[in-house]
Amino acid sequence: MTGPLRERDDAHALLSAEIERARAGSGRLVLLRGASGTGRTAVLETAARHAEDRGLRVLRVRCSPEDTSVPFAMVLHLLGPVPEFTDTAPGGDDRGSAARLWRLLRSYAAEGPVLLAVDDVHLADDSSRRWLTEAARHVDRLPVLLVATERSQYDVDPRPAGLTQALSPSLVRTHTLAPLSDSAAAALIREAFPDASARWTEECVRAGAGSPLLLHALLDDLGGTPHPDGVPPVPDSCAALYPGSYPAAVSWWLNSAGPATADVARCLAALEQAWPTGPPDHRAALRHALPRQRAAAPGAAYRQAPPSDGVYREASPLAGGYGQASPWDGADRPASSDAAYPRASAPGAAYPQAPPSDGAYGQTQLSAGGYGQASPWHGADRQASLSDGADRPVSPFGTGDRQASAPGAAYGQAPSSDGAYGQASLSDGAYRPVSPFGTGDRQASAPDAAYGQAPSSDGVYGQAPPSDAAYPQGSVVGAVRRHTHETPTARTRRPRDIAPGCRDVWSADPGGGADPRSPLPGGPGPGAELPEHGPYPHPDELAGPADGVPYPVHGPYDGPYDGRTESAPRAAYGRTGPPAHAPHRTTLWRTPSPPPAQGSAGDPVDVLAEAAGADPARIEGWLAAMTRLGLLRPDEGGRPRYAHPLLRDAVLTGWPRPRREAVHRSAAEAMLRRGDRVEAVARHLLRTPAVGLSWALRVLRDAVTVAVHDARPADAVGYLRRALDEPVSDDLRQRLLTELGSLEYASADTPAAIARLAEAQHLPAEPRNRVRTAVALGTALAGRGEIRTAMEVLRRTEGRLSGHPGLARTVQTATALLSDEDLATRQEVYRWLSETGRHSPELVGTAGQALLVRYAATAALISADEAMARVRDLLAQPTDPLAEPFLLGTAAAVAQWADELDEAERLVERGLAGQHPALLHPMQHALLNTRADIVASRGDHARLLALAADRGPGPGSGPTNRDAHALMALVHTGRTDEALHYADRFDLREVPENWELNRYLYARGVLRAATGDPAGALHDFLECGRRQAAREVISPVVTPWRTAVAECRLALGGGPEALALATEELRLARVWNTPRTVGRALRVLGTATGGRRGLELAEEAVRTLRDAPADTDIELIPALLAQGRQLLGAGERGRARARLREAAELAERKGALRWLTLAGQALREGGARGPVASRTGADALTGSERRIAELAADGRTNTEIADLLHLARRTVETHLTSTYRKLRIRRRTELPAALERGGRREREPRPDTRC
Repeated sequence: MTGPLRERDDAHALLSAEIERARAGSGRLVLLRGASGTGRTAVLETAARHAEDRGLRVLRVRCSPEDTSVPFAMVLHLLGPVPEFTDTAPGGDDRGSAARLWRLLRSYAAEGPVLLAVDDVHLADDSSRRWLTEAARHVDRLPVLLVATERSQYDVDPRPAGLTQALSPSLVRTHTLAPLSDSAAAALIREAFPDASARWTEECVRAGAGSPLLLHALLDDLGGTPHPDGVPPVPDSCAALYPGSYPAAVSWWLNSAGPATADVARCLAALEQAWPTGPPDHRAALRHALPRQRAAAPGAAYRQAPPSDGVYREASPLAGGYGQASPWDGADRPASSDAAYPRASAPGAAYPQAPPSDGAYGQTQLSAGGYGQASPWHGADRQASLSDGADRPVSPFGTGDRQASAPGAAYGQAPSSDGAYGQASLSDGAYRPVSPFGTGDRQASAPDAAYGQAPSSDGVYGQAPPSDAAYPQGSVVGAVRRHTHETPTARTRRPRDIAPGCRDVWSADPGGGADPRSPLPGGPGPGAELPEHGPYPHPDELAGPADGVPYPVHGPYDGPYDGRTESAPRAAYGRTGPPAHAPHRTTLWRTPSPPPAQGSAGDPVDVLAEAAGADPARIEGWLAAMTRLGLLRPDEGGRPRYAHPLLRDAVLTGWPRPRREAVHRSAAEAMLRRGDRVEAVARHLLRTPAVGLSWALRVLRDAVTVAVHDARPADAVGYLRRALDEPVSDDLRQRLLTELGSLEYASADTPAAIARLAEAQHLPAEPRNRVRTAVALGTALAGRGEIRTAMEVLRRTEGRLSGHPGLARTVQTATALLSDEDLATRQEVYRWLSETGRHSPELVGTAGQALLVRYAATAALISADEAMARVRDLLAQPTDPLAEPFLLGTAAAVAQWADELDEAERLVERGLAGQHPALLHPMQHALLNTRADIVASRGDHARLLALAADRGPGPGSGPTNRDAHALMALVHTGRTDEALHYADRFDLREVPENWELNRYLYARGVLRAATGDPAGALHDFLECGRRQAAREVISPVVTPWRTAVAECRLALGGGPEALALATEELRLARVWNTPRTVGRALRVLGTATGGRRGLELAEEAVRTLRDAPADTDIELIPALLAQGRQLLGAGERGRARARLREAAELAERKGALRWLTLAGQALREGGARGPVASRTGADALTGSERRIAELAADGRTNTEIADLLHLARRTVETHLTSTYRKLRIRRRTELPAALERGGRREREPRPDTRC
């Protein structure tokens, strides 16, 4: 190590004082202690140079491990050969040799003061250490100063006692060198690199880890070769360093710590690679049921000794479990021992169970109630009376404070309400893991059960016997451990509350499940005994492929259109109905959970102990010591990490890959046993080769579900790729490849996605899965512009489904939907669909008929009322689950066009909830587009921009429907410069022709018209109209290009052409006959007509839009503007200003700054002198208006208010009229809500004609 010393002044002062003391004739032993790399040798050398300067004779020696077996090797090297003592070589008499060496030292001291400098005395031989200790007892009367350095660092393997342990404190001065502070390290870095930035300096400080040795080595490497920018970047890999002083220094540091410590350090570095960055997600963090105490050594309380019969049972309650507190300790101690344990009971009881004689707590078998579940014979609100007198509801999975192993739970544990599986629900609301060995909150277990799963007749755990259903669910029971290294199986089913929206797309139809009150086909009936089965496979045994269902089944959406009952598969989780006040499925994962307690998933001690085979108590101490030294730093989640990725990489340098993989596998098994989050386990499996056991595949597939639900497709792709390395059957491989291809498409890796889906299509699979794969592959190909290839894939799949007409109709519907991406293909498909639907509608199915309704609506062949009547009739009919998304998405689009916005929104949410996020489906994109259309219809510009910003990376480079809405939102909000930059992102010359391009052309025309380019806008509108007409989209319900062209013609002086277009638009709008389309057409026709007739048309447009049951303010604003301008032209300035001010108020409330500006200009032209728009909302009310409004909101009449405030009744009415206008409401009943929300108007919903 080279370079100046920092923060060592106290050591220098101590040594200087002792040197002066030795010169005065009184010596002493000074021991410099410190961790490896803290600069002990540098301090010693500085002291030796100072002693020489002060006239002392300096004798130096550096101890070495090679001399530890040679007696007095250190002393002989220290004192050196002297001619008159040529026979001082040690002999068999140690005491005699020591005496002769002492006499030699005294002779040196007689000549003058002496400094004996011994470096690394901890490496000296035992004889020399004893000699040095004895010398320290006698040098106080000699001019001899003994200075020794000793490594003082916490290691996993305990080190021998230090040099001064046998000495009195008065005989020795000990000084411990502290690690470098960040400020001192930063000063050293700035000396070496004066031009370094603060951030670069901080990087070097972290990589130096408080060690002068490492910091100087790093600076040597960074300054070893010149860098073009002057200051080289601090890399994360040692391969980027030259000449390599830093990794060499780290290697020396590891070697000096010993093999056990080095192994733990490398294990920690390997484990850290699998840890997520950033704070941990406490949403599903697990907590131990009771505080646990770590054992001092392996094999102590943290690990259970193997029983004689090889079966691990729950610990005695008196002992408190394995290293855990007794369940009888604490404030919740039951009144009697009987209350602490479940006892067998009659069907009407809460199913507690008495402790068995052998201490192994099994499960009580119930009649149709499952194991440890509330009986379906009794209501969910049944209370179990506990010993403490409190009545608590009986959990559907257990009783009291105990939650038994539930069907579908993770690794034999019950799901919590926030989606964190593998947790037990306690009375205090905290979710903690149920230990597989048994804890205070016990998991019911049986000696022959396998971690919460029941065996099928063929011995496969967690699956039901084969039935007609594609993937039936099995009955799940608790289990006990059978081997110290046995890992629990992941569940084959996940509870519906784990990942909302992730329904089991691989299962049979919802209607085809078993009755929840009946036994599964081929399974035991009510009260029947389960078949005998063997133990869960040992980790070293090869298990058959785990073909369990990857995602849970969700029952049919509880929508208003059908009366279908809840699907049977949901009952397989032991639930006879939805829980009362169940949280919304989109908010389940947002439920806050308590932070992880000690020993939680963020604690690596047990995992490190398992991986390195070391004492966890020593590992815990080592982690604390390294954190104190600065080599480790806790991250935001409290996990100890290496101070810099470069340090971690240096620790791992040279460690063989098989050893790293073994560490990650050991970590995965240990974390699985202690109940860590599934993704934490899966991240370690990503760094291991194929395990070959079913638990690994289940963990990876569960991790896929979590990642998909959290909208992290890239992580899910990694888990799925790793899952495919495990041995799986062809059928399961086909499903996994389909999911992988879908997720790769979501990650914008379209070529890889198509390759995966094509591979999946050629694997054997049952027909429904073939349809899912074909639809996903067709969607990916269509998104890439290969529409004809997509059509060929779907037609080929349809041809193979001759025996499944329902599935064939689903493929036909997908073909029709995807054909929208290509004009020629669309014409061909819809021609066949129309002819077939006209003669044999049953051949196209409900989804196909809905597409025909949509086609008729866009072709201006039916009205909105007729379209909605047909759609509602189709929604009420039974539909195949695979075809239902097409029906819902199409119905939502038609409802949005019909201004049934609330109904459309419900259909969109229903459709999105039914979409499996891990499967590519064309309706996913269509439903999101319809959601954007609904938001645009309501004029919510801020949300439109947010939807466009949330759009993830897609496979295509062309504009989408959401881009078109975002562009128009920017224009309406007055951000035209941003809109111009937004439009420049797309080169339309390379975009394939599709319906979304047509919508974008219309949006770009709006932008050009707003920026004063009517000619450019006219070109875009005409091109949009030409393309729409070619697709037979005639109705103005989608893109009202005719009115836009008419406005451009008027701006360019083409009145007759504008009048003809506006007249045609009104004719087509009256066919569809919604206030939005009719009012818009009337507005433009009135402007084009002019005169008194034009005023009448403008008044009709305003009246039509104002009286609309839906939110049509986005069309009412330009209608008011047009009417105001016409009134100004007719000389009716008073009426004009009223209309223009109303338009300004609406524009202000909607955030439509462009229209607000236009209204202000028109008002000024009309002679208005006040502000452009009066303030609206609750904040705009005067004190009198608010006082009267609040009294009216409390239910008082106008007469009562007048009497109370001593006002005339007419005055109260005037104030209320002004209040209604400012709050944008019409009825007295709307006052309370309007005052609270600040004045947003709510329109009266249209009566439901179906009631």
